[in-house]
Amino acid sequence: MIRSAIKVHTLAQGVPGAPFVVFAHGLEDSWTSWLPLAAELDPDWRLVALDLPWRPGNDYRWRTRPAGQWLGDGLDLLDTAPDAVVAHSFGANATLELLCALDSRPGRAAALVCPLYRLPRHPVTWRMFERSRSTFVQHIRDGLRARMGVRADSTEPGVLETMMDMALDRVGPSGFLTVFEQFAASADLPLGNVGLPTLVLAGGADPTLSLEAATALADGIPGADLRIHHDYDHFCHIRHARGVAAQVANLVDVARATTRTVGEFR
Repeated sequence: MIRSAIKVHTLAQGVPGAPFVVFAHGLEDSWTSWLPLAAELDPDWRLVALDLPWRPGNDYRWRTRPAGQWLGDGLDLLDTAPDAVVAHSFGANATLELLCALDSRPGRAAALVCPLYRLPRHPVTWRMFERSRSTFVQHIRDGLRARMGVRADSTEPGVLETMMDMALDRVGPSGFLTVFEQFAASADLPLGNVGLPTLVLAGGADPTLSLEAATALADGIPGADLRIHHDYDHFCHIRHARGVAAQVANLVDVARATTRTVGEFR
């Protein structure tokens, strides 16, 4: 795969001098999943969503390179560094990889929405593998329902189940192994290297990130702001777009209040 596999979608042109925010989607998710959140942000802002190689229906050949490198390629396609990168799930971990790299900065700030994090004291075991596989299956099913929105409620249950089964078959073992490898490796990230304002957003109804793991992740990132909402699930950026947008706006205010030059970030 080449960099042309990454595309940039402008969600809002914005006005000169207004904040610039870039979105990075999760595994088997799409840039379009950011539309509900974009609609809740200031219309004067410039908003861009990256279409990354781990989009739905991909063949996973991109796995030969770290996800952070692919995200870095996407950010390099932009004409300027964003005020904030807002990233979800697998995309949040790709962002975290860049944040931890001393020679790369994705922007002035980062919002990690429902990232994946393994507590360092928890070894990688077969039990963890099986539990993660079950969670991944539920994640794919919930993701389909979240993207369907109200249409899911009006879809005949048997048809909906068939759609979910088809989605799982399409993703296959490669999708799960990709996520599990990223989750397992997250415990070894040098979180102390992160030097940007960072928001870690977690939900009490998210089975992929325990509250203990979210707290440990935020504690490891210097100055990170941890926000836990007990009614948020893994797809809170879709189901609770207004609330997430308010927290993104606060992060952008913090980032823009910090006087730094663009050259410090890229």
